[in-house]
Amino acid sequence: MNQKSKNLKLIFTIIGLLIYIISWTNQLFTLNLLNISTEAFSVISIFFASIILWIFVATDWPSLLAILAIGLIPKIGFNQALQSSFGNQTFVFLLFTFVVTYALNQTSFLKRVSFNLLNTKLAKSSGYGFIVSLLLVVLIISSIMSPTVIFMFFFPLYEELVQQFGWKKGDKSANRLIFALFTTIAIGTAMTPINHVFSVTAMSIFKESTGIEISNSQYILLGIPSGLIIFGFLLLFIRKMDFTNIKNVNLKSLEIQEKMEKREKIIISIFFTMVALWIVPEMFISILPSLAKFIKGNGLAFPPLLATIFLLILKIENKPLLNISDAISKGAHWPSLLLVSSTLLLGTTISNQEIGVVEIIQKNIIPIIVNASPMLIVLIFTLAAGIFTNFTSNLVTVSFISTVLMTIKPGGVELAALISMIGFASSLAMMTAPSMPYVAISIGSGWINSKDCIKYGGIFLIISTIVLVFVTYNIGLIVF
Repeated sequence: MNQKSKNLKLIFTIIGLLIYIISWTNQLFTLNLLNISTEAFSVISIFFASIILWIFVATDWPSLLAILAIGLIPKIGFNQALQSSFGNQTFVFLLFTFVVTYALNQTSFLKRVSFNLLNTKLAKSSGYGFIVSLLLVVLIISSIMSPTVIFMFFFPLYEELVQQFGWKKGDKSANRLIFALFTTIAIGTAMTPINHVFSVTAMSIFKESTGIEISNSQYILLGIPSGLIIFGFLLLFIRKMDFTNIKNVNLKSLEIQEKMEKREKIIISIFFTMVALWIVPEMFISILPSLAKFIKGNGLAFPPLLATIFLLILKIENKPLLNISDAISKGAHWPSLLLVSSTLLLGTTISNQEIGVVEIIQKNIIPIIVNASPMLIVLIFTLAAGIFTNFTSNLVTVSFISTVLMTIKPGGVELAALISMIGFASSLAMMTAPSMPYVAISIGSGWINSKDCIKYGGIFLIISTIVLVFVTYNIGLIVF
């Protein structure tokens, strides 16, 4: 980090902490700043201070500070603050999903799947067919696994392939392929809530606000068709690449000679059983209503918790399938978990009628949009999510936009569909280095530059917004 970045970070740290100090002073001495209740002033201050610190400083300690600050509000208290953050079902769900995914990542699953799918007839048919197959592999795997993990697996393969193709840094084809690679990961992440924190956060904020749950199946019914349409445009985008040297591709780095061992088979089975428990009960509720009701009634956290227990109980050669210490320390992404816990608490606190923030927003914002058409409101929130996520953190974006939407609750809009679209749009980060680690790594590698990321990403931001507003929302009107 250069000195300029350090100075900016220090400035925003001071600004964030200054807002906290003003808030605590107002609360301690009951100054009634801005002529609103001290509780409402505190929550609004915490919200804006957190946004500033999350975007420009860090996500870990500002998240903990937000939880601490909300716990100091008399009408909330620490017990409720901790229960609504770390005790929230979503926090538990994400923690154990990270743990189970870590176990899967210790196997050769990704290599086996990639090798087999890149040896199909389509992959061997032509250079274009191979690239399409590669991106399809990325899309399928990224729809059920963490985006950063997937990118770190495929990036070395990308560098190996471009060398085989004879492409150098600065070549348009190499440039377009790396963009297509991480954009495919973004699309796969947006398509399902399985192992993906952004869509889950949006769905959780909706449930906290309304008491109504958006099921995984409902989200997928919106996410998969939308993702496939955007992916179709991406396949058109790569048509301008040079496919001349893409033939007889060497995939030895993915080849695994050993047969799948019993340990790997069991871990893979447990992982996909967990996925099935999220989706299947909702599909078979008419056939097995009691079982489906039992599984659904236990919530999102039940499948990964159950899967974790089996991974710890089952042993091969007297060794458990999972080392829980390693999984929690290496597999769980704690900054994301802390950010989710604090944003869920913030959302719950803001929507608390006793605090008074809802009343303030209703008086000041609703009159501005009261005469706007439902489709214009859908466009505004979808575009805002798409823009914010490409210049700031995905989690900050989905938390901020979803919280504002559920506080306003504009009439005439199908909120479940729109908040699902916000979760989808918040996953599509592909324009700037701050938006996602894979964009930063790609730019830092020299295979693509910031200018092209913004140019290509801007095109797909427009495409994805159009698809979401005119296709996804209409699907949502049917689903919900």
